[in-house]
Amino acid sequence: MIKQRGNALGLWILYTFFKIFGYPGLRFLLIFVVLYFSLTSPDVKNALKKYYLLVNGKFNFFIYYRHLFHYALVHSDRFLTARFPERFTVEVPDIGTYLKLKSEGVIFLFSHAGDWTTCALIPGNEVAPIHIVKQETIEESIRRFEDEMRQQSQKELRVIDLSEGPHAVAVKIAAALGKKENVAMMTDRVINPKKSARVTLFGQKVFINKNPFEIAYNRDLPLIAIFSFRKKDYHYRLHVLKITPFDRNLSKEEAIALAAQEYATLLENLLHEHPEEWFNHYDFFATIPS
Repeated sequence: MIKQRGNALGLWILYTFFKIFGYPGLRFLLIFVVLYFSLTSPDVKNALKKYYLLVNGKFNFFIYYRHLFHYALVHSDRFLTARFPERFTVEVPDIGTYLKLKSEGVIFLFSHAGDWTTCALIPGNEVAPIHIVKQETIEESIRRFEDEMRQQSQKELRVIDLSEGPHAVAVKIAAALGKKENVAMMTDRVINPKKSARVTLFGQKVFINKNPFEIAYNRDLPLIAIFSFRKKDYHYRLHVLKITPFDRNLSKEEAIALAAQEYATLLENLLHEHPEEWFNHYDFFATIPS
């Protein structure tokens, strides 16, 4: 589990700078915040070095700093979109397909790439809520700060916290799917070592979360990979990518393995275009579930 750094006071200062000076003021403050973290986070630097050498064969301090600065902007936007949703635009080329699928109840494959919370800003997105299954690793003070910022327009993103235990989580997932609501699961990070799928990413054998694929297979539900990338200030672009339906002529494990690899390939292709958008800031390529 990766503990989120920072605290509510720091976020309040960033928010105040944004409220008074807009993005120019926020960027000015982040110059110093990011520089501090870039100089005091050697483990993150080593993890990003391995990642960037696999993606494009290049890494230096400027790339490292730029990556952390972009992360700081996206992380700030998570709270700014909650407080000022009317200022932000989410571009969705396949919005009709997305809204249709969302109204039927599906399994969304979320990732630590971009910002999944921008799904709440999509026009017409009031159709069926999204229950996001994730491990809450933020401090309680940060969570309270986020709740204070959040407006009614984002209430349709509902968290199912894995810390509640497997039985409670399973009941909540089943209840949501039973009402034809949507369940989203963080796919590019293993939560339960016993529920991991082995895939190839950037030429490396790695493990991802098997749970969403298994649930979709057992319930015969569509799998939709969602990636939301920051294009510029106030503007995100959402990619809606449907995973090929399971081949029922194969065994369950073979069908799930194919779907998992298809997701990993989609993730890899998008990260080649947006390498600064992946926020798995640990040695992902050396993590092998026991």
